[in-house]
Amino acid sequence: MGRDIIFIQPTCGKYDLFILDMPLGLLYAARLLIAEGYNVHIVDQRVEKGETFTKIKKLLENEPLWVGLTVMTGEPIHHALVIARFVRKHSNVPIVLGGIHPTILPEQTLRCEWVDYVIRGKGEYSALALSRYLENSLLIENVPGLTWMDREQHVRNNPEDDESDWGEMPIVPYHLIDVSKYSRVGFNKKIFSIMTSRNCPYRCTFCYNSSLKKKKRWMPDGLEYIKRHIDYIIEKFKPEYLSFIDDVFFVDKRRAWKILSYLEGRAPNMKIGFRGARVSELIQLEDKFFDLMERLNTRHINIGVESGSPNILKAIRKGITVEQVIQLNRRFANRSSFIPLYNFFSGIPQETEEDLQKTTDLIMQLVEENPHCQISGYHQYTPYPGNELFKKAVRHGFHEPNSLEEWSVLHFEDNAQNCPWIDKKRRRLLDTLYSMIYFVDNKYETYIAKHNLFFKALVPLVQLYKPIARLRLRRHITAFPVEILAKDLIYRLLSGSTNM
Repeated sequence: MGRDIIFIQPTCGKYDLFILDMPLGLLYAARLLIAEGYNVHIVDQRVEKGETFTKIKKLLENEPLWVGLTVMTGEPIHHALVIARFVRKHSNVPIVLGGIHPTILPEQTLRCEWVDYVIRGKGEYSALALSRYLENSLLIENVPGLTWMDREQHVRNNPEDDESDWGEMPIVPYHLIDVSKYSRVGFNKKIFSIMTSRNCPYRCTFCYNSSLKKKKRWMPDGLEYIKRHIDYIIEKFKPEYLSFIDDVFFVDKRRAWKILSYLEGRAPNMKIGFRGARVSELIQLEDKFFDLMERLNTRHINIGVESGSPNILKAIRKGITVEQVIQLNRRFANRSSFIPLYNFFSGIPQETEEDLQKTTDLIMQLVEENPHCQISGYHQYTPYPGNELFKKAVRHGFHEPNSLEEWSVLHFEDNAQNCPWIDKKRRRLLDTLYSMIYFVDNKYETYIAKHNLFFKALVPLVQLYKPIARLRLRRHITAFPVEILAKDLIYRLLSGSTNM
């Protein structure tokens, strides 16, 4: 067997309280390494919790070839740096950072004293080539997507390997993790996540995909590979819920039809859901497509609406209209098994209170016209480095972090405090709107109440308060923001800690 390699998934923050999906990025990056004979160990801080550092220390005793951490912008960086410092304290093993944030800002990431290399983009070939380099069987210049420092302390960026046909890769090595540890609040079913494509062909100005220096083409897996992948998951793990977490699943509706048609009859009792779905794509699906999705027990369809203001939708290049959102929601209303989850965000520089009012009006219209729909969030805008909206935020006074450490202090749930164009009054409004979303639909009853008996006992109180929350949301009433207190209490109880 080859040398050990350690992959680490840091804690992401409050998001982990609700969704703990499998670390597919690390599992995918391990595919070729496993096939080559390396011993890959995955440590997931989200599920290991207090055992994380004990497990890492034990693994370091075997003198691994390298340690890799996947990093997203914001709070996950903080946890990754704590882990990196721990690794360096106990070993001189090379520390490698990958993921979306290092891909966007590789040079700045490499300047961190705890980082030896950065892998940009998809990691399968890069991880294998880096391992060969560290074992002296490959020149460092031939490691695709690697950012490194030469002897003269000049940063070097090797070209990324974007064109490889990774559809014929080995099946994802799910055995590297305990799949039973991954769950979502309120789900009593065994959930299994799957990707059938990567990248996004759209260029929304706020998204990390538009932050990439080179536009990534949408890369679907080959259909035969997808069939083998699905068969393997169903036969080996017998999931009760299969979650497609592609950035955009329905971009090619003929391909989507073939995948879903293949699923029909293979696991009759299994439910499915989709994380990446666009209004502009869903609106084009014929009724027969929705009929097929119903036969497959489709439940959750996560949809990014972002705003109810036509001006904001145009500014962020979302490529959808408010009318399309309303029309799609009405179609979903006739299919009670579907739970569309609509995501919104607020706080970009040019947004006015009128824009916010149009968004909350749309939210209430969606909920009233479709009692099955849910609002997954009304988040606060967080500038992702490098994209068009980020540059506009900087022009409006946003302090551009100059180091990995500075990026680590951003928190997605309350980032309005870092946006100087948002005054104290508007910040209070955004904080209240963010919290009200918990109480305007049936999210609490569907998910949170199932977490424990205490939350279940509060259901009657939540239902009594719901009309008040809807009124406050519709009229932007921020006095006595009890929703914020309730939201914070939910966070504390879900985490089992009084120090959030």
